[in-house]
Amino acid sequence: MGSTISLNRLPHRVNSLLLTSILGLSSALVAASPLVPEDIAYKPEGTVPLSKHTDDTVVVGTADLPGNPASAPQAQEGSATPTYLRQNRCPDHSRNYNNLHKSLAITRFTRRNPQSANAGNLYAVEAGMPTLIREHLTQSRSMVGPEILAQSFALPHLSETLLKQQAQKIARQARTQFVLSGTIDDMAMTAPNSTYNPSLYRQVANGFHDLTGIEKFDPRTRVFNLDLELRDGFTGEPLMSRRYTTSGVWNTRRTAGFDSSAFFETPYGQKVAELSEAISADITQTLDCQPFIANIDAYPGQTQIVLQGGANNGLQAGATMQLYQVIVVGSSSEYQVSETRLVKRPTRLHLSEVYPSHSTAVIEDGSYLNGHYLAVIE
Repeated sequence: MGSTISLNRLPHRVNSLLLTSILGLSSALVAASPLVPEDIAYKPEGTVPLSKHTDDTVVVGTADLPGNPASAPQAQEGSATPTYLRQNRCPDHSRNYNNLHKSLAITRFTRRNPQSANAGNLYAVEAGMPTLIREHLTQSRSMVGPEILAQSFALPHLSETLLKQQAQKIARQARTQFVLSGTIDDMAMTAPNSTYNPSLYRQVANGFHDLTGIEKFDPRTRVFNLDLELRDGFTGEPLMSRRYTTSGVWNTRRTAGFDSSAFFETPYGQKVAELSEAISADITQTLDCQPFIANIDAYPGQTQIVLQGGANNGLQAGATMQLYQVIVVGSSSEYQVSETRLVKRPTRLHLSEVYPSHSTAVIEDGSYLNGHYLAVIE
């Protein structure tokens, strides 16, 4: 009996690993039918052309995908979490408008491949991802608390003219300066059987990965690809158009649901959370480079006007703003197509009274306003 080894003498981690392996063996014998329905085992047939997103992809914390020779970028020195952000600096470094709070409407996101959210029942991602982004944006001093709308933005296959018009309509209804929309391109698993119907060997290997926390060579990878677009609400012009992508290990069979504690306990959920933080940083940096613009409620015969902006935006009584006229120009080549342009006028406004959500202003030369005008702090 001298050669007998007692389990009590083995290190604790070895005991745990042996126990995991034994449980994996027993579950493999019990499983008599596959656990992966066809909808969960969904594999995208092809990728959607990126068009304008191709050269502006932001990769955040992406793991090495099986069969993908391209490796992830190296983490920045001194950073605990690898985050890779494109530099989006103002063209004119002397003009930074981060001292005023702009307003932003975030639409409900859309999904190109609905089946890719089936694993884990992540159907709430369409509203959950905008909520994650908003939580980070509220920590920034650049914006008034962003509003999440119940409606979704149109899919990107529409013409640019229709996309501009839709952004203008949403901004007008929400009374915001900017509109953010997104399309979730893919949330598919690269090898769903490794999680939901693993072989005997795979169960043992999964137990090793879960026990040690080593994700390298773990095939239970799940991707998250998001196309994001930020537009100016007055003209509809795109200010930021990027694709964001990340991936992580999806190692649970639970019906987690998006934006739940069970979801964020998975490596995949943690990568998605990192991605939302990176997106928020890019949005903040982009809006810091945009001047504060307020809509004007003016009526013929009035020299005192009302601005859709106030103390909540950082405006103060006595401030001076430039007047811009909104001009709609029809296209000479396309039927029923027009563009919105802002034309600077040699007139300034002086804020006389400032309230939380609006302000009153006096026109400098006492003239009347006929048409649609905006007030801009330069």
